[in-house]
Amino acid sequence: MAKSYTVRSFRQLLLVMLVMGGLTTACKKSGGSDPDIDLRDQYVGTYVGTYRNSIYNVEDLYDEPKAGTATATITKGSNPKEIYIQLVTTGDRTGDRTLNVTADLDGVNFAVIDKNTDTIPLPRPADSDYSATGVFDPSTKLFSYSSVARATRNGAQYKQTYEIVATKK
Repeated sequence: MAKSYTVRSFRQLLLVMLVMGGLTTACKKSGGSDPDIDLRDQYVGTYVGTYRNSIYNVEDLYDEPKAGTATATITKGSNPKEIYIQLVTTGDRTGDRTLNVTADLDGVNFAVIDKNTDTIPLPRPADSDYSATGVFDPSTKLFSYSSVARATRNGAQYKQTYEIVATKK
């Protein structure tokens, strides 16, 4: 008799453990398998606005600033913190201009990572260093892009700036 009671208790314990194990592994853990939210999704799209382009000679305005319309198209990059930016400006010093760059995204801020040279359109064009940064404002759907190109020729320092402000369509 004692033997059957022990076997029955063991079977019941085994059955309870199997049921509990099945229930705990069958339940989906909250947030455990949901994919991470990609913050770039809120920035992807087309932005339309204006640009201003200025050229300076040692911090003095070299030529009248140019202004016109700008379109920025943002797409996701190949890495989780990268975005691709295509900028199209109309009525620029050299006609319409298209620029394709890759930027590293850090929250709402970004920095261009694949372009470090440019040409300043002087009577004799000057090769220059180039850097660009920008910011997204998700609440107003604004995109801002600012670049600086610097060159030295015959001891004279030149600087070209681009400022683009655009709103998401």
